Formats: sequence, structure tokens, C-alpha cells
Amino acid sequence: MTTEARVDFEVTDFERQVIARSAHVPVLVDLWAAWCGPCRFLGPIVEKLAREADGRWELVKVDTEANPDIAARYEVRGIPNLKLFVNGEVVAELAGALPEPQLRQWIEEHLPTVGQKRLAEVVQLLEAGDEAGAQRVLEEVLSAEPALDQARLLLARLLVQREPQRVVELLQHHAHLDDAPALLDLAYALALPKEQLPEGPVKDLVRNGLDALRANDPDKALELWVDAVVRDKAYHDELPRRLCIALFQLLGPQHPATLAWRRRFDMALY
Repeated sequence: MTTEARVDFEVTDFERQVIARSAHVPVLVDLWAAWCGPCRFLGPIVEKLAREADGRWELVKVDTEANPDIAARYEVRGIPNLKLFVNGEVVAELAGALPEPQLRQWIEEHLPTVGQKRLAEVVQLLEAGDEAGAQRVLEEVLSAEPALDQARLLLARLLVQREPQRVVELLQHHAHLDDAPALLDLAYALALPKEQLPEGPVKDLVRNGLDALRANDPDKALELWVDAVVRDKAYHDELPRRLCIALFQLLGPQHPATLAWRRRFDMALY
């Protein structure tokens, strides 16, 4: 590793060079130290690959002796250590040194795809209230990259209230994904014809709760379903309980409807 090479890539402002910059291009951080033999082996290789990357990703080198705060911040326990940053977050990391072919392969496997980059566009569209635009982009992304699970889940979340049968099609073979079981529980119930709900003392509560969710009123849906749990826990294979749990999970613990109804739901179970 030459002195010139170190100057090319050495960190001077981590927040600017890594955190802020990774919002525009992936940044590979090489955490190293001069006394580390494997670091001296890896350094020239990763620098060569960075020069050949043609702007697809950038390299920043962090001397852990000179920057112990950065090493501590990212819990670096051994060097060399590579961390790939995208949008300010570590998306992949590698401990130890690899020969050039394996390192090149590791980097290529972990660089964001075109579809992953477009998910930021989806978030912006949703924040602007453009659900139709977000759906269009997600459909395009999934068509090009059907293995992109994050896009599949985002599309399912977007469609669950108005196209539940489509959500079943999207997730029935992907139930292992986070949030997929909750989305499927809601989708199956929302897609069920009203006349197929079995008779029982809480049938109307369950049905009206589903109507409330279709109308984008999760607070009312939870009010009705929690009441159903109180009156008849066993109805239709504990459907009210399962619907409450699914909706709590998708809304998150800090959503106003969760805060309003989770405690009463928990009390109703015991």
C-alpha cells in the first residue's frame, strides 16, 4: 500500500464522505491499521477495485488507530473489516481478507440493484400521497426483479385494503418474509365474501371491522375486533384475535390505533 493510495481514499470527514455520500452512491469502508498484516494484503486489492469501479461505488479507508470512535461506533472487533454503506446504513460487511476474485464477487453481490435504488422513489411517492405512482413503480420493479422481497412486501402493504386477492397471489409462496403472515391474514379475511362468514354472536362485529379497514379506518376496525375478542374469542378459528394481531403488527407499536387498543386487546385475552 503506497502513501499516495492512502491519500486517495483516507477518511477526513466520515459524515460527509460516507453517511451523506452513500445516499447517492454505495460507499465501501475499509477499516484497517498499519500494524495489521492482513490489512496490508487487502488494502491494495480493494483500492485497485475501487479505481476500476468507474463510479459505481466509492472507497473510504478508516485507520482504526487514528479513528477509534468510528471503530467503536460500528462495533469493529477485528480488522481488516469492510462495511458497505447505502443510504447511511451498513447493508453488508466482511471480516478478514479475501483474494481479488472473491472480493470482487462479494462486492458485486452486495451492490444495490436498479430495483433497490428505485425503492427510494417509491418512498417519496408514498410520502407525497401518490399511491398510484408508487404502485406503478413497484409493479415495474417486481416485473424486472421478481426476487426483490422488499418491493413485494411494499406492494402487498399498498394493496391489502383494496386488492386483497392480489396480495394473496403476491405472498402465498412467500410466507417466510417479515410481515407476510400478517398481510396474508388480513388479505384472506378481506377477500372472503361476507356471506361466507359463519354465523355467531360476533359475526357483524368482524364484518363491520373489515368494512372499516377497507375504508382506511384502522381505529374503528380494531375497536370492533377487540370487542369481538371480548365477546367470543373462539369465533371462526379465533379470527378476531388473528386480525387484531395482524393489524397491530402492520401499524407498528407507536401508531395511534395501536396505542388506543393494544392494552384492551391484551386484557381481553386473559
